[in-house]
Amino acid sequence: MRGIINFFAILGILAVIFIVYLVKQFEADYIAFNDLDDGAQTVYLNMWKTLKKTGNVAAATTWKVPLAEGISWQDAEESMRFVANDHNIRNVGELPLSEQVANMTGQDQRFLKIYQFCNPLTAMKMVNYEDAFSAYLPCRIAMIEDKAGKYWLYALDMDMMIYGGKSLPQDLLEEAKKVKMIIQDIMSRGAAGDF
Repeated sequence: MRGIINFFAILGILAVIFIVYLVKQFEADYIAFNDLDDGAQTVYLNMWKTLKKTGNVAAATTWKVPLAEGISWQDAEESMRFVANDHNIRNVGELPLSEQVANMTGQDQRFLKIYQFCNPLTAMKMVNYEDAFSAYLPCRIAMIEDKAGKYWLYALDMDMMIYGGKSLPQDLLEEAKKVKMIIQDIMSRGAAGDF
């Protein structure tokens, strides 16, 4: 009986040592995570759920909107340009990638075009806050024909930039949320062919 008591006592001591070790290992990470924006947990939990489901980091970090039935890519493109103009955000470039690859290879490609939108004043505010935000500029929306012939709009999930780190200063947070709303409006109205 004494042997069993000693065994469980040693097991208890080892368990306490292991728990102390784990706390020490992850304490700094826990403290750092708690210093992030209140929305960070939701951002990373949603990202994790999609990553776990798809195994694809690109799917976990983007928004995806299908073009409505009967809406051609030309309709969606015209609508996106109109909506951007309506929000006073500039269309600063377009990359007709599938067209360029077709010209280079002589082979037809499924449709892929990148649209770039920017509000220069907001862009400079973001970069003045953190140089690394320049990698997120300009806001891009990709229109792609999937392998089944359906068209989709994709854009980076801006919630990572807005809520994924330490809280942005209030004025910059409001600007970033406004840009998010505009990009989502361009996508949703573009996909619907709405003017």
